[in-house]
Amino acid sequence: MTNKIEILSPGPGCWKTKRIACSIKSFLENHQLEYELEIITDQNLFINYNTWILPTVIINNKIVSRGYKPLEKKIFETLNQL
Repeated sequence: MTNKIEILSPGPGCWKTKRIACSIKSFLENHQLEYELEIITDQNLFINYNTWILPTVIINNKIVSRGYKPLEKKIFETLNQL
């Protein structure tokens, strides 16, 4: 089963979003987990997630961090809830 990861970002050039996305990709690839990563920059879609703190990381429809890189333990726990 593919894990869906979404990152709400203030814009396509956000360095913090890029760093978080790279870190999450690396973690998932090291653990050989399937994933689909989407970076959302459309502010009209942010209202669907009930947060304005950016970047926000959402894994399988669950918010795991707001404004910072989530811990690997938190990522793994969220992935195991499938």
